[in-house]
Amino acid sequence: MPTRADVTRGLVLRGPGLVDVELQEPRSPGPGEVVLRTLVSALSAGTEGLLWRGDWPPGIPWELQGPPSVYPVHPGYAAVGDIESVGQGVDPSLVGQRVFAFAPHGERSVVAIDRIVQVPAPLDPEDAVFLATLETALTVVQDGGPVVGETAGVLGLGPVGLLAGLVCAGSFSTVVWDTQPFRRARAKALGLDQVKELGEESCDVVLELTGSPRALDRAVAATRFSGRVVLGSWYGSRPVAVDLGGRFHRSRIELVSSQVSTLSPRLSGRWTKARRFEVALGYAARFRPSRLVTHRFRLEDAAEAYRQACERPGETLQVLFTYG
Repeated sequence: MPTRADVTRGLVLRGPGLVDVELQEPRSPGPGEVVLRTLVSALSAGTEGLLWRGDWPPGIPWELQGPPSVYPVHPGYAAVGDIESVGQGVDPSLVGQRVFAFAPHGERSVVAIDRIVQVPAPLDPEDAVFLATLETALTVVQDGGPVVGETAGVLGLGPVGLLAGLVCAGSFSTVVWDTQPFRRARAKALGLDQVKELGEESCDVVLELTGSPRALDRAVAATRFSGRVVLGSWYGSRPVAVDLGGRFHRSRIELVSSQVSTLSPRLSGRWTKARRFEVALGYAARFRPSRLVTHRFRLEDAAEAYRQACERPGETLQVLFTYG
């Protein structure tokens, strides 16, 4: 039987609402891989919330694992840690380097070299762990394509919505809203002073980031003629009822799907994922998103961490797992 020194701990979701700490035998890195010793990982209430609630859409694989079945799944995709060892073909000078990695929640992970990004020395790990969230926020703003002089509306002030609001507020007139007073207050504390309900036909672009299917009608109603509604929310298997039989029919409003795993074709001639991530790194240093952390948990308290993140939006922004 392996001893505690021979194993590492990671999270596994065995079904909706069923999370365990799993003892895993660590493996050596293969060619093009590194071993990451995790310092902190970020729980995504949006994507991981679909798994936690059982709303994951049928037939869609969990990206880090690939197989078509969902459970059991090792959740998480945003971690910061130090490289412990490297495999064949990887620069050995990377050992000891601090990196962001698209890796699951756990003490150690074997990660492909193309799924890590070096973290600049001045950047705190709790700021760097927001890089995936910042990349998503940047993507939804780019997909909306507001121009100077237009008004951008942000519905939903979770971590993605707050960061998207900060991105927009640097260049455009920006209105933000959430049904939760706690989140509206946090937006004002971050300097997003236009915190108010989006009026009828008041915005040129609306970023729908609530995660709630009920919000789509509100987003369409707030969008001006020939404007754009960007769906950054992922509703999963939940049905969406939206009124397209009234004003929408003559409005020429575009409904735009946005997902960070790809770039908009209209940007692909100038932008790459690497360029987008470099911009996200700059925003991490500028915004200091660790200010959005409301709760920290150890792995053994994972069930409470998921309940906090996915079931208590009125008192929660970002939940982190900490290691050490």
